[in-house]
Amino acid sequence: MVNLLKSPSETNILVVDDTPENLRLLAKMLELQGYTIRKSLNGRMALQAAYRHPPDLILLDINMPEMNGYEVCQQLKASKTTDQIPIIFISGFDQINDKVHAFELGGQDYITKPFEELEVLMRVKNQLLIKQQHQQLREQNQHLEDEIQERLKAEAEVRKLSLTDELTGLYNRRGFFWLANHQFKIARRTQIFCCLLFVDLDGLKQINDSLGHEIGDRIIIDTAQLLKKTFRESDIVARIGGDEFVVFVSTCSPDNTDEFCPRLQVNIDRFNKEHNYSYQLSISIGATQCALNENVSLEQLLEEADKLMYEHKRAKRLVT
Repeated sequence: MVNLLKSPSETNILVVDDTPENLRLLAKMLELQGYTIRKSLNGRMALQAAYRHPPDLILLDINMPEMNGYEVCQQLKASKTTDQIPIIFISGFDQINDKVHAFELGGQDYITKPFEELEVLMRVKNQLLIKQQHQQLREQNQHLEDEIQERLKAEAEVRKLSLTDELTGLYNRRGFFWLANHQFKIARRTQIFCCLLFVDLDGLKQINDSLGHEIGDRIIIDTAQLLKKTFRESDIVARIGGDEFVVFVSTCSPDNTDEFCPRLQVNIDRFNKEHNYSYQLSISIGATQCALNENVSLEQLLEEADKLMYEHKRAKRLVT
C-alpha cells in the first residue's frame, strides 16, 4: 500500500494536453481522488503556470503544436524554480525511442494513451511518494548539515576560549605555545631570524592595592591593546600570566633584538600623555633572539627573555 506523506487535498497537479477531452478526463479522475488540479491547453501556458506556482507533479502531453512536451520539459528542467518537479509524459506513441528520449530529458515516467485509470492513479501516487520522500530526505540532510555546522561552530568557540585570554582577547599561555612552537619550527627550517620578548607591567600590585582591581584590569587591557598596536598581525602576542605578556616576532634583524622596544616605549609615552590617569603605564622588557641552529626549546628561550626582563626592571629601580 502506498502511503503519501501529504494528503491529496494538499497536492497540486498540473495537467497539460492540447486536447480538451483528454484534459477533462485526466482532471476528473484525479479530482475524484481529492487532488487539486490545474489545467493547461498548451506548452506556453503550462510554463507560465509552473513558474508562477510550481505544482507537486506535472502530467505532460508530448504531441502538442507550437511547443511539444519535450521542449516544455527541457525548459522546466533548466529552471531552478521547476527543475525538481517530477514529470509524467503522456503520449499516444508507444515506441521505445520516444520513451527513451522522454527519460533522457528528465521525465520520471511515461503513460501511453488510451488511459487506464488505475494505471494513471498508481503512477501518479508513486511519483508523488518518491518526490515527497526525496524532499523529506533533503530536509533531513539539511537539518543534519545545520547541526554539524552548529557543532563545528561550538567546537571552534571552545578552541578559541581554550587558546585565548578572557580579559584581553590575546592568546593565553596555551595558545601562545601552540602557535609559537609551530612558527619556531618554520623559522628554523627556513633559517629566518625571529625574536622573543617578555613584557611585564611595573607596579601593578601597588595599583591594585591603592586604586582597586578594576583599575588594574584596565591597565592590563590597555597594555594588551598597545602591544597589538605596536607589533604586526603576523606576530604572536599573548598574556601568559597576571601582568606578564610575551611576543613572538616572526621576523627580525639578526643584529638587533631590541629593535621593537623603542617603538613600544614611544607608544606607551604617547598613551600616558593622552590619558590623564592617576597612574603612569610602565613596563619592563626582556628580548632574546631565537636560536636557529641550537637545540634550544621555546620554553628555554622564554626563561632567558624572562631573566632579561627582570634585569631591566632591577636596572630601572636602581636609577629611581
